[in-house]
Amino acid sequence: MITRRQFLKAAGIGGLSLMAPPLLWKNEVQAALPDALNYAAPAVIPQVIHIFLYGGPSELAGNLTNIEEIAANSQNPYPSSLDPDNANSDITANNFWGAAGGDIMEQLLDNGQMSLYRTINRIKDDNKGHSRCISQNLVGNLDLSKAGIATTLAAIIDKYNPFANKQVDELLLPFVTFEGNSRVFSPGDLDVPLALRPLALDANFNNPYARSRNNYLDASNENDNDQKLEELAQIQSNLFPQYENINNALIKRAELAGFIESSFNSEKIIEDLPVDPGTGQKIQYPDSNFGNRLRAAVSLAIKNPESIFISLGSGGLGGWDDHSDSLTRYPSRIQRLMEALQAAARHMALMEANTIIINVFGDFGRNVNVNDSKGWDHGNNQNLYTLGGADIPDRALGKLVGKTRRIGTAFQNRQFTSPTDDSYQCEPFAIASTLFKYFGVRNPEVLTGEPAIDESDNIPNERA
Repeated sequence: MITRRQFLKAAGIGGLSLMAPPLLWKNEVQAALPDALNYAAPAVIPQVIHIFLYGGPSELAGNLTNIEEIAANSQNPYPSSLDPDNANSDITANNFWGAAGGDIMEQLLDNGQMSLYRTINRIKDDNKGHSRCISQNLVGNLDLSKAGIATTLAAIIDKYNPFANKQVDELLLPFVTFEGNSRVFSPGDLDVPLALRPLALDANFNNPYARSRNNYLDASNENDNDQKLEELAQIQSNLFPQYENINNALIKRAELAGFIESSFNSEKIIEDLPVDPGTGQKIQYPDSNFGNRLRAAVSLAIKNPESIFISLGSGGLGGWDDHSDSLTRYPSRIQRLMEALQAAARHMALMEANTIIINVFGDFGRNVNVNDSKGWDHGNNQNLYTLGGADIPDRALGKLVGKTRRIGTAFQNRQFTSPTDDSYQCEPFAIASTLFKYFGVRNPEVLTGEPAIDESDNIPNERA
């Protein structure tokens, strides 16, 4: 986790700006959003936890549909546990890889807590390069001059404000990152209010807005120091009206510091976890870097409905660029990912937090041929795992969408899966479109170049 100072520097944001209201700066958002945007305030305001798997995860944990043909044509063998004719096969009913999180995926689907889209497949600019694919997927557009998904959402919130009883500069922690700087927050062609720019937190909620000891005040009483500083700011604000906005920023700092200290320190997070009636124990997230950050993200969303976009990568699990030794390293990594997601889904269910959506995807998919380094090289087709959000209108859960086929020459490296001719498929930019749709944009293709994911009953549910 980078420090708050490093994050602010990387994001090009001054130290005070995260707390300062937008009146101190020129705001060009309304001119920058497309005039053709068709907006209607959503009946339910969603909250999105955005998990990006940097490196490009293989689809195989969630899609072994073609494994018999894949294994027969691979340069190097797949394990016998993935042989459909093996009596002890580790392939689940819906062709998931059991030891690679597949058994958990089956449970999440059965419980109506997740949908899995197997054919997030790039046709436009299918370049398979990390930098370009990461940037395009986190911008939600082929055009890299555009703003990141979160920044575009912030611009929508600023222009249309779906919060009936709050102004945008009054929102508490609306955009949060647990991964430091990310392309998803890039400003691009938008200038959003500073109140809607990201705030950097870590899994332990070390309070970045608490004041440290001031050597010019009484070192024996730090609480008294805080009061004296606030009183001094108020005096200066009264004497010099031009400083009023800075005083408001200091008040915002105090609000953020107080919220984290009183409601959201690491001990409070654990204390507030619900007890699972099935086990009689509190919900248990994996004790890992990723598990702790996901627990913090879900806890924040539950406690604070104004946190509408929370970003985290999969740091702590390892990267997903599996060019070598993939068959030994990938299964345990995605198993740990799914264990954390299962805990999050149970946490949200017990708290009846049905407005929180968790989206999980990455740069691209991978080839299915096992190369001579026992790994998979860059491919295209990938999975979208999307959890929660049952109260969001028109959202579909419990669905398994997409059918694939193997393409490529036997015993050569360039072998991959692709949607069948009769299968549903969409560009990764449709993920951003779907998010914007949930927040009230009726024609999100104006922002991304792609329609939202079709969640209607017209799209077959391929579950067994």
